[in-house]
Amino acid sequence: MMSRMIRGFLGPIGDDLPSLIPLIFALMMFFYVFTFTWNTFDQRGQSFDDALAALRVGNTLKGNNYLRGIGTFDERCKESQSIRRIKFISGLVPLSTGPGQDFPGLDLEDLEANFFDTPEGKYYCANVSDPDDKPGLTSENLVIRSFPVALEFKNEASNSFYVRPMLLVVVTWR
Repeated sequence: MMSRMIRGFLGPIGDDLPSLIPLIFALMMFFYVFTFTWNTFDQRGQSFDDALAALRVGNTLKGNNYLRGIGTFDERCKESQSIRRIKFISGLVPLSTGPGQDFPGLDLEDLEANFFDTPEGKYYCANVSDPDDKPGLTSENLVIRSFPVALEFKNEASNSFYVRPMLLVVVTWR
């Protein structure tokens, strides 16, 4: 009887080794799929949060869609610069107001050159301090949003004003 126990007995784990290998493999696959799914969910959550941050910047800058001038824009710019989740640049682009005027569109490469400029100042806002830190077509989580706004112009000589339609462009990236 002693010789029979020595030849076939590998121990409590040794006898169950063939059934433990598939169990360990199944557990590894379960945790791999769980981790992969969680990471995918987390990445989509970040993209969603970035899109919400872009909307927050736009809503802060546009306010009630009416800008009384560069002073109002600068106040709203300072308020929007407190949003630090994403990097952004924004500004006003003039829209066509009559026949024969064409809207040239938006080009990300020279967007800052197209922002509306007046003698009082340029309608430009950003929360990046480095001038070389600009969005590119390959920037991570690049989001571009545009909002219609009305900009008030005052004529001091005749004490009157007029309103011109503009496009508030907000470009955000990570």
